Amino acid sequence: MTTRFVVSPDRDLDDRIFAALAASSLQDIGYAYIIDLDRMCCGSYRAAADIYPASVIKIAVMAEAYHQYASGALTPDQSVTIGSANLTTTAEQTPFVPGYGATVQEMVELMIARSDNIATNQMLDVLRRESVTAYMRELGLATFLMGRKVSGSEPLVADAETVGRNRLPPEEAGLLLALIALDMIPGAAEQRAILERCVHDKKLPPGLLPGDRFMHKTGETDEQSHDAGILITAQGRRYVIVLYTTPAPLPDRSDASYIDSKLTSSMREMRKSL
Repeated sequence: MTTRFVVSPDRDLDDRIFAALAASSLQDIGYAYIIDLDRMCCGSYRAAADIYPASVIKIAVMAEAYHQYASGALTPDQSVTIGSANLTTTAEQTPFVPGYGATVQEMVELMIARSDNIATNQMLDVLRRESVTAYMRELGLATFLMGRKVSGSEPLVADAETVGRNRLPPEEAGLLLALIALDMIPGAAEQRAILERCVHDKKLPPGLLPGDRFMHKTGETDEQSHDAGILITAQGRRYVIVLYTTPAPLPDRSDASYIDSKLTSSMREMRKSL
C-alpha cells in the first residue's frame, strides 16, 4: 500500500473555514483543517499549531494496531491481562479492571468507540509507544509524538517511560484520517467502521445534514474540546474535518463540554458550503 498523499491548498476553503469559526465565535480558540477528498484540496486555519490532541491521538494507536496485524506481529484475538498500573478514570463504563483478560481487538474497539483510557494505556504496553510514533512518521506525520499514557483526571497516570507531551496537530490528524478514508493503510475499512461507532456525538455531529455519515473521534480535557473525522455526505462527497478548540477552563476544572454547542454551530455553518 502506498501512503503518498498530496493535496493542494484552496484559499476559498480557507475563507469558508474562517467564516464558520467566526460565526460561532471560535476564531480565537479554534484550529481547523478540512480536506476535500474528491478534489484533493485542503483548507486550514492555524492547523499546524501544537495543540494538545487529547483523545484524538487514539486514532494513531488504532492505526498502529492494524499495522501490526498486517505484519503478523499481533493478532486481534490475542489475550492481554489488564494491569493495575494502567488504571485511570474514563468517560464511559469500562470492563477493564485489573486481572481482566481482554482481547486486543476489544481494547481497540472501546478505545475509539467509547474513548476508554485504560484500554489505550494497555495498548501502549502491547504496541509500544515508540512503534506508534515511528509508524506515524513513516506515514508523513512529521511532528507526531506518542509521548505518554493518557489520564482521565488528576493525578496523571504514573508513566516511567514518558518521552514527552503527546503531539498530533490538526493537519496531521487530518492526514491520518485521509489515509484511512482512502484505504491507503492496512485495515482502513475496519478502522472507519470503528470510528463510525463513536458514542460521543455532541460536538460536530449535530451540525450535519440528514443522510450524512461521520466517522470520528473526539477529545476533551478541561482545556481542550476537539472532534476529527471523515464525512461522507448524502450525495457521496467525501471530506476530512478536524476542529480543535482551546476554551478557557471552568473554575471547577471540569471537562470542556460547555463549548460543544459552538463546535456544532461551526459544523452547521461549514456544512452549508460543502
